[in-house]
This record gives sequence, C-alpha cells and structure tokens, in this order.
Amino acid sequence: MKYHVSLRLRLAAVFLLFCLLFPQAAVHAENDAAPPELSVSAPSALLMEVSTGTVLYEKNSHEILRPASITKIMTLILIFDAIANNQITLNDTVTVSEYASSMGGSQVFLEAGETQTVDTMIKCISVASANDACASYRSGSHESLCG
Repeated sequence: MKYHVSLRLRLAAVFLLFCLLFPQAAVHAENDAAPPELSVSAPSALLMEVSTGTVLYEKNSHEILRPASITKIMTLILIFDAIANNQITLNDTVTVSEYASSMGGSQVFLEAGETQTVDTMIKCISVASANDACASYRSGSHESLCG
C-alpha cells in the first residue's frame, strides 16, 4: 500500500514538473476539442482514413482541377499490373507513336517510330514525368503502354 501511495505521489510530482516546464502542452491538452487549423499550401487536399472512408481533412475537395501527374501515376500502376499479370515484361519494346511524340508539357522528346523497352519507359515516366512515354504504344499491338 505504501508503494502505491509513493508511486502516485511521484507521478503527480512529475506531472506538475512537466506542466511547469511546458505550460503550452497543458493548455493544448485542455482544449482538445478545438485542434489547430492545418496550413496546406496546395490548392486542394483530401486526407481520408482508408479502412473506414472517414474524411479527416479536406480543402477545396469539390473544386474541379486538372489531374496533372496523377494520370502518370495511374499509368505506372497499370503498367505494373500488366507486368504482374504477365501481359508485358520489362524487356518488351515500346514504339513511340506520332501522337506520343507530339505531346507537350514535361517530356523526354521521344521521336515517332523510336523504340524503347518498357523498363526505359517506366524510368522516363517516373523520373522525368514524361507525357510522351505515357502515350507510347507497345510494338506489335494497338494498345497503349498502360493497356
């Protein structure tokens, strides 16, 4: 019994010392109902807990914006799925289409008719964010690199 009283006194002393040394922590603990506002510099953002779908934070979540590099990430996901399903390999060749070579924005300046491996195209997409590599076609196929 003496041990429990002594332990409680020590814990209380540590807590008081903590409150004296860090008074802001005690204030935030009392005001838990109002968390501080986040400052996000992006034009929009969404933070969601994946298993429940609960939105934890949103900023301009309903504003329509251009997808930018999200489409490149989706292209990479589709490429990796095709590799995992043995539809393509890293050594398969990819032929650059006329359309792909005319892409604007970020690119690696692929020429129409040029051939590269899937491995090289993955590097072009992931490192250089290359629009032209995303729009290229696999040799002997009418499907895009990601299809």
